[in-house]
Amino acid sequence: MKRRLLLVDEDTASSSMLMQQLVDSQWVEVCGQASRLDQAWQMLQTLRPDLVLLGEIRESERGVISQQFRLAFPHLSFIAVCSPQDLMWEPFFRNLGIWVVTKPVQPGQIEALAMIPQSVGITMPKEAHRPLSSQANFTPAPSFSPEQQLVAETPLESVYSAGEARPKHLITVYGPKGGVGKTFLSRELAIYFSQQKRGEKKLRVLAVDLNLDLGTFATTLNLPRTPNLFTWVQEIDAQLHEWVKRQGRDPLEIGMEEWQEYAAGVRLSPADIEKFTVTHVESGLQVLTSPRDIRHSFEIRNYHLYLILEALKQSAYDVIIIDTAPDTTDATIQALFFAEQVVMVGNPVVDSIENIQRLLKLLREAEYPEERIQVCMNRLQRKEMFTLDEIRAYFQLHPSKKIYPIPDDVEVKKSINTGAPMMLQQGRTAAKDAIETLGKALLPEESENADGPSKNKTKERPALLRWLWG
Repeated sequence: MKRRLLLVDEDTASSSMLMQQLVDSQWVEVCGQASRLDQAWQMLQTLRPDLVLLGEIRESERGVISQQFRLAFPHLSFIAVCSPQDLMWEPFFRNLGIWVVTKPVQPGQIEALAMIPQSVGITMPKEAHRPLSSQANFTPAPSFSPEQQLVAETPLESVYSAGEARPKHLITVYGPKGGVGKTFLSRELAIYFSQQKRGEKKLRVLAVDLNLDLGTFATTLNLPRTPNLFTWVQEIDAQLHEWVKRQGRDPLEIGMEEWQEYAAGVRLSPADIEKFTVTHVESGLQVLTSPRDIRHSFEIRNYHLYLILEALKQSAYDVIIIDTAPDTTDATIQALFFAEQVVMVGNPVVDSIENIQRLLKLLREAEYPEERIQVCMNRLQRKEMFTLDEIRAYFQLHPSKKIYPIPDDVEVKKSINTGAPMMLQQGRTAAKDAIETLGKALLPEESENADGPSKNKTKERPALLRWLWG
């Protein structure tokens, strides 16, 4: 059966040429061509396509368009058409669940993507998502029968109790320089959220340590590191190997690209996440820790992370906090684009400030929504060389954009060394109050609901919807 394709591109000449080239295709049927956003919305409602090819639409950014379309039409798959200059942002498109092809688009590229089973429905791993050349031999990811399904997909209806549609808050804490207090802040925010309530129930909070080789989140809470992320990866690989053996193939003869194609047909069950977490008893916080052995981190591939992040998106947790490494590896980039909100952490010193400015510049060039980013200056003293206004100007932030300061506090070092979170200690400190202020800014709905029903119902919408729809 042919997949119905809608072309959305201001370059009508290129769209018309591609439409003509696909006339005789046995895999794809072009059902419409739109050059404006309002036209695209109308055609989506009337034509009901399966695929949308997103070219350049200057009215809005492609990542935003795809998210808006997907909210209204969840079945859609997206293909972004990039120039060679745009390909440096391919990881950002990938993590939004968008396939990428390069200009000029060849009919074979579109047909290859259309051949992928529609039921797979997950973000593809990096190599399977790479820009397709017209000469490339493309093998669709294998589809699985119920008997062959590696890890059963659990629908959200079975994860949540009846009638309980719980919005999720996905927060990534990132600092582009080591030693700025990123893990400390991740821990304290996670503990703070775990003490908040929605109605009569405490929020279910998961902290994820994506500093794969040198993560210390578990250490800061005196938690064991087993099970951990690598434990989960081992189970994924064991099931992949078993499935391959049932196909009569030797797992040792399969290369990395083929493994990624097999993994593209898998969806992990959100119900299995708790098997790989450890629990902080005093707060109820669950933690998915980084591996115990640094060498284990080398065995965690990009496709493992895609599968795990997809499972987290579908999980029953109310808040997911991701602590990252101070780098720009694929794991960190995925965490940034996984998040609804990002806490960018730094110190009021030159090298930390410069790194944040460089990172903000990179994200702006990638058209990353700056509304998602909250800047936090940790260990702020009364007299600093730079004021918050000077730092804001250097970051080129809007004057109304708040920078959240965390004052230097003697209790912080004691808290880190003892593994006793400040948020669970009696009494008030300057740092504790500042972290609570940041927490309320990240989850304003929860702080309102703690005192009673919110009077402003529009604030109950998840952060992503507020950003998309204002």
